[in-house]
Amino acid sequence: MAFFQLARKWPALMVTWESIESKLPPLKTEMQKAALAHRIKMITLVATVCSVVEHLLSMLGIIYYVNGCPAMPGHPIQSFLFSNWAQFFYFFEYTNLAGIFGKVLNVISTFAWNFNDIFVMAVSVALSARFRQLNEHMLRAAKQPTTEKFWMDNRINYRNMCKLCEATDDTISIITLLCFSNNLFFICGKILKSLQKKPSWSHSVYFWFSLGFLLMRTLMLSLFSAEINDESKRPLVVFRSVPSKFWCPELKRFSEEVTTDVVALSGMKFFHLTRGLVLSVAGSIVTYELVLLQFNKEDKVNDCYEG
Repeated sequence: MAFFQLARKWPALMVTWESIESKLPPLKTEMQKAALAHRIKMITLVATVCSVVEHLLSMLGIIYYVNGCPAMPGHPIQSFLFSNWAQFFYFFEYTNLAGIFGKVLNVISTFAWNFNDIFVMAVSVALSARFRQLNEHMLRAAKQPTTEKFWMDNRINYRNMCKLCEATDDTISIITLLCFSNNLFFICGKILKSLQKKPSWSHSVYFWFSLGFLLMRTLMLSLFSAEINDESKRPLVVFRSVPSKFWCPELKRFSEEVTTDVVALSGMKFFHLTRGLVLSVAGSIVTYELVLLQFNKEDKVNDCYEG
């Protein structure tokens, strides 16, 4: 539903994005122009490959489980499909069609969850790259004689980028909230399960790879998103490089705007994606785990694995 809402707003956002981006100082080399696309492709490739490996390890664990504890002895394929969606078949009778549908839904859900994070990371990287483009242009000129018009033009570009970030946040903030809430929920659940005994080496490999990938993906999502806020504050470093004789009222106004504005993506305005969020999330996970441990009961390994 979130992406259906996004689809209606996306064309207008891209028109605004193109209009603002076209007014920024141009990139100098072909390598600079291709850097953003290359970075987004690498993020997508690494995240997708890791997601595929995670899903294959999950299937390997289910296959091992089916061999040891078949739900339907003598029918390995049906047992695999049953175990893949066991929570559904606990309430409803198994059919081959429902089993196939459950497997398809499982694959789609796995990659849709991964795509949500990739999408937010890609948008974050694109926004931070445009702020960086403006910052580097100002940094090159900062130690040279500058005019009040130069700083006025760059302040207007900066203000336009802030408006673009706000418009983007209004468009994708619900997806951002879903990404972080889902990741936080599954991290807490997996860390809690890390205390439980695993029935086989295949289950252990899958579990620890899945937990590591989830933690790394959440960390990368937080850091890439925080780059927007980092780059939005970077003009303050540029301003310190400007000789005092070139300071002017326009530059002072620019500095005050950078200091007071909070430029960042958010999760429906409940939180802003800054570097401080990483520590806040880590603290929340520790708190939730301490509470969950008080109510946790150790799960026993299935009898067919014992002995």
